[in-house]
Amino acid sequence: MRSHWGKFHGFMAGDLLGRSLKSQRVYTLETFGLQRFITELEPKGENHIGEAIISEDGEIQYLKTYRLSAAQTRRVYLLSQLAKHDWNLEITARELGQSKDELVLRLEKAGFGYLLKQNLLEVARKNQKKGRR
Repeated sequence: MRSHWGKFHGFMAGDLLGRSLKSQRVYTLETFGLQRFITELEPKGENHIGEAIISEDGEIQYLKTYRLSAAQTRRVYLLSQLAKHDWNLEITARELGQSKDELVLRLEKAGFGYLLKQNLLEVARKNQKKGRR
């Protein structure tokens, strides 16, 4: 059974092992901790998020991973860049080499328009039609 599991795991999450992870403990109960993790994002590679329950001796008691699609990876990347820059649109846009309006429209296209004020979206759309950067 272990041999079959190893082959299956290699098939389903072959790129997960040996990757750098960002991990955060989100809950502790007695001698167990719940950690959530995400691999360093590779835009053209396989990316995973997941969670694990780990005992105080470091043994994994439970592990669940989810492989992100390319669209999900792009969405996570956008949110991680915003978080990295304290959710400041102007700074994030500059770091991504875009104008604020371009970032606003990119966020809307990625499905995050509901996070933005309507007037911000309207200004960005109007400026795009005018051809402004």
